[in-house]
Amino acid sequence: MTTLLLNAVFIMTLKNGFQFKYLLIIALLILSFCSTVQAWEDEDLQHWADSKSAKLYWGDTLENSVYKVEAYDFPRTDRLGQINTPYVGINLYKDNELVASDSMLVWDSFIYEGEVRVTVTSIMLASDINWQDDTYKPWAEVSVELRGLPGVDISIGTDKNTYIVNDKKISVTVTAKNSGTAPLEDVELWVDFGALEFDSSSPNKKTYFTPDDIQNGASATETFILKVPSDMKDTDYEITANVTGIDEKDVRHNFTGSDDLTVKNMITIIKNTKEDIFMTDTAFVQIIINNNGAYAVKSIEMEDTLGDYFELIGSSSLQWNFDLGPGEFKDYKYTIKPVKPNKDGYTLPEAKASWVVDGIEYNKTSGAPKIIVHGSKILLEKTVSPTKADPNTNLTVTVTATNVGDVKASVEIFDQSPLPDNVILVSGEMYTKKVIGEADSVSLSYIIKAETDGVYELPKARAKFFDLQLYRSEEVSNSPAFTAGNPPPVSQTLRPGETYTPVPTPIPTPVPTDAREEPGFGILTAIMGVCLAVFINLRRQ
Repeated sequence: MTTLLLNAVFIMTLKNGFQFKYLLIIALLILSFCSTVQAWEDEDLQHWADSKSAKLYWGDTLENSVYKVEAYDFPRTDRLGQINTPYVGINLYKDNELVASDSMLVWDSFIYEGEVRVTVTSIMLASDINWQDDTYKPWAEVSVELRGLPGVDISIGTDKNTYIVNDKKISVTVTAKNSGTAPLEDVELWVDFGALEFDSSSPNKKTYFTPDDIQNGASATETFILKVPSDMKDTDYEITANVTGIDEKDVRHNFTGSDDLTVKNMITIIKNTKEDIFMTDTAFVQIIINNNGAYAVKSIEMEDTLGDYFELIGSSSLQWNFDLGPGEFKDYKYTIKPVKPNKDGYTLPEAKASWVVDGIEYNKTSGAPKIIVHGSKILLEKTVSPTKADPNTNLTVTVTATNVGDVKASVEIFDQSPLPDNVILVSGEMYTKKVIGEADSVSLSYIIKAETDGVYELPKARAKFFDLQLYRSEEVSNSPAFTAGNPPPVSQTLRPGETYTPVPTPIPTPVPTDAREEPGFGILTAIMGVCLAVFINLRRQ
């Protein structure tokens, strides 16, 4: 066919006077086209997969992916009711469009476009009575197989996901496994490490490889050793691998895989303290900052804070400025004392450091250690019930101290502040004392009443307590309020104990309704009076 095409081009050139160079270009294009079309033969296809088979009677079909086969024909008997050779007529459809037909004997097969193979594996015997039977039910067993394809899974393994500079080396293994159903040939493997560099001990110091092929089920593996870089901040690196190759039809396939790893800031900060203390104890806080990198860092500024429940012992400013050469570290300590206990523990704030290199600011923080503070912790609550009643009605006041700490405490409750004016004590005690353990409580109650209408706010109660670790403290309660009778509106709310006395409403001065004046007469009368006074004065002179 190539010869015929070239002859046609030659004749066209003679007839149309084409120049020789155009003839050469056209000929090369034709040769390239023909070589592409003829790059493979059916016998080169050795790998088939996803086979489906079925016994097909006349008119039956079998589907596999986009392909469908139909048993459209079987032989007819002769006058004697016999057949010579059993066969089956097969139609092949692709996306429901007829693309091939063939009459096939047992073990005949055909390949369509190198993508699908149809094989007749069995046909009903010529001696079978069904050939002559009125039902006419001949059958053939047919299989439909799709072309095997390579499928490469790329995995990139590292010995860990996160590195610090002290780790020194990163071990990397790149594996390309053909999990497909056909080999990948003429393989090329590229590995991209980004900004990561090879270590001197690496068995491979190249990133391009050409294994001959990767058979289905087989793998190609390469190993590498990389340096851990000195980074000024936590940095993510991506390692990628790419595999290309051709299949049995010379179709090129491309596969890619990747994996990430993190290299931590070369400056590390560790903050430590005791795991637990009592309220009467103190604790050291230690901050260690290291430069694990390959070069010095100047003017590092670091600061720490205490949080809300500790106080500083000593004169440390909790602010430091220093330089760190490669491999150097600084160790700072200070002492803290707890202000309140917490059996669940406090989380101390992170220590923070910052520095500038080439105009860029970098930051690093420590961890946030947790410290449990053992001790007795008292919550004091005061209530009054009911909160609204008529004057001279008994009300119950209750004060409860609950130990929410984890150490026993001796608790004294004092509720002996003077009651508001017009409120009197009816009965009960306003003082109590008891030792209570964790989650225990102690209460006192007494009866009061208000003698007049009003809104009354009760004074706060106090609780003093101490434990056997010599921790002492004091708590105060809330100030509950109650209403007696019908006090005035909110705008006229009285002070606690003050009674309400109505203020008489002033009577307005009556305004005459008939005393009307015509406009201008008042001024005229005044002028006349002035003139009369002047005249009388002149007469007297």
